[in-house]
Amino acid sequence: MQDTNITIILFAAGLMAAVIMIVLFVLMRQLGKGQKQVRARLDAFKNRFTDARAQVAQTASIRINQQQTGLAAKLSALLPRQDQLQIRLAKAGMDIELARYATICGVIAAATLTALTLAGLPPIMALALGIIGGFGLPHLYVGRRIASRIERFTKQFPEAIDLMVRGLKSGLPVNECIANVGQELSEPAGTEFRKITDGMRLGKQLEDVLWETADRLDTADFKFFVISLVVQRETGGNLGETLGNLSGILRQRQAMKLKIRAMSSEAKASAWIVGVLPFIMLGLIMLMNYDYGIILFTHPKAIVAGIGALIWMGLGLIVMAKMIKFEV
Repeated sequence: MQDTNITIILFAAGLMAAVIMIVLFVLMRQLGKGQKQVRARLDAFKNRFTDARAQVAQTASIRINQQQTGLAAKLSALLPRQDQLQIRLAKAGMDIELARYATICGVIAAATLTALTLAGLPPIMALALGIIGGFGLPHLYVGRRIASRIERFTKQFPEAIDLMVRGLKSGLPVNECIANVGQELSEPAGTEFRKITDGMRLGKQLEDVLWETADRLDTADFKFFVISLVVQRETGGNLGETLGNLSGILRQRQAMKLKIRAMSSEAKASAWIVGVLPFIMLGLIMLMNYDYGIILFTHPKAIVAGIGALIWMGLGLIVMAKMIKFEV
């Protein structure tokens, strides 16, 4: 009779987990629908002004990567989705080859595997955690570098546009204004504008270089800037006035983001407290009464209840994170 009850509880827990995952998937799709629509419109506008030259350059870069031989090619071949990884490294501002990145991942995985094996973990679990640590930790580090670099670029970008506006009003052409921005500003805005200047010196068209930079940065602010330049070159008009208005809009967007961050700080603090407090209490219980706390990991009903609580708490945290995240 007890085994039957445990089976029913496990079945109910699995069914509840499946329902929660479906609801979570639907909520995430609905909450992220607006951002996807904006990105789709920007990409559709971009496709109207791109031509075969970008495809030729991409094909040439692919041939260069394929010509690598020896140990570098073998190490880089172990990495999944190499094209996306190269884009992430460029977006993070890291001038590093895939072979070196693969070597770093291998060293971290080997060190993690050795440490966990010496700690007494089973070999299979140590190997799995070593692989996860070897690929996961560098991925997280690159992700944090990307977020930090994009945030600093977004803060510098209105100043870059103001420099271009002053140059245009003084009679300089667009190319010279972009070169001046690359010389005056520091990393990361100065670096990106210097890359644009270097691309034009190599014979590329301005639109192609701008769209390449927009793909690398993947920020709405820079895409608005590229659209403004492309439309002005197609239709004519006062580019200085257009960029001046764009600079004001970008500054207003930054102010709105800071206001949203300040207003949502209370919800973020609540989410951190709600997420961390159960684990702190569990640790205190294990320290004060180990025999009482270990039941949560040994008794079948307690395990099912704990898994259900983790799933439900994770669902609540994800919903709270989506609710306080606004696309400005």
